Amino acid sequence: MRGSILRWAAVAGGAALALALGLAASRQSGAAVGFKVEPRAAQGFQAGTWDYQAIGPLAFSPDGVLFFADDQAGAVYGVDLGDKPAKATAYAAVPELGATVAARLGTTPAGIQIKDVAVSPVSQVTYLSVRKTDGADRNPAAAANYALFAVDPSGKVSPVDLAGKPFGKVALAAAPGRNGARVINDLVYADGRLLAAALSTEAFRSNLVSVPVPFRAGGVERYATSIYHVSHQREETASPIQTLTVYQDGGKQVLMAAYVCTPVVRFNLEDLKPNQVVKGTTVAELGSGNQPMDMVAYGKAGAQSLLLNNSAFGIVKVTAKIAQEREAVNQTTAASRGDHGRTPYPGIDPVEALKGVKAYAVAGNSLLVLKPTATGMALEPAPLP
Repeated sequence: MRGSILRWAAVAGGAALALALGLAASRQSGAAVGFKVEPRAAQGFQAGTWDYQAIGPLAFSPDGVLFFADDQAGAVYGVDLGDKPAKATAYAAVPELGATVAARLGTTPAGIQIKDVAVSPVSQVTYLSVRKTDGADRNPAAAANYALFAVDPSGKVSPVDLAGKPFGKVALAAAPGRNGARVINDLVYADGRLLAAALSTEAFRSNLVSVPVPFRAGGVERYATSIYHVSHQREETASPIQTLTVYQDGGKQVLMAAYVCTPVVRFNLEDLKPNQVVKGTTVAELGSGNQPMDMVAYGKAGAQSLLLNNSAFGIVKVTAKIAQEREAVNQTTAASRGDHGRTPYPGIDPVEALKGVKAYAVAGNSLLVLKPTATGMALEPAPLP
């Protein structure tokens, strides 16, 4: 999936669902290797007037359609970028990425926040969602404070002009964020749909929202989640999901979710039923006093590891043995940090080589990382741990 800086959760109002779609069909792109061929993700998109308030979490379909969450207004957009198929053999470092992006937004590296990072499976271009955080207008729900940037494998940085590009929109109808709070924490593409980690004021306050791809009227579904919270020693339905990723367990896709405080939970996609509570399997607990920020899965199907960025330990690697655990789960899980999160557990280990990295994305056999520098921020390729 992708990288992110801070995804702090806050309960936001609203529960109704609405769907707004374009009318005209768009192009068909080739599907990425390892995925079954899906209908065109951009089907039904058309050019029009953009009305987003923010650009937050990012996700790609296998055929290269970029989706982003408007994490202030509670909506999801899909945009046909028109990317051309390409194969990257290597990625160049961009040592002055922060300064380049900041200059385009009329500020300094200290005045921007990288919201998310995602790599196109078609063009191999890296996309960043960026928020300007300084200046006279610091409204987190002002579209003028957000931008998309593209970084090609050679290191060229370009702003993405969305005007005129075909797009579609799904409104999740949650109330706009207050004081910068989000109503959509994360977004992931899974088996012909987008899954959004959303917050609501319903009895089950943490929801997964499923948006069909291609977008279609009447196809949005909402699921409540129930998990065993290791630190709290009880089943819970109100814990908010902070970040999501799709995990390849052999020939099967499962959903891995990291919660605010701080279980890592596995969900079977076939268990997701509209307006019902889906029960997850808790495979790990990262301990109190920290918060997850982003998570990606990588490696061969059936032996994937997770990279999870959290506020207490930086980036940790969760091995396949724990991610696929079938016996020591829920109440009996052994994968706990313990000692209020200070004691490492074998198989959930900090990656010292990635210390200081705030955002990252998997690109083929490499990891693209955003690292703070003396002058701002750099984008660098790194080996997968």
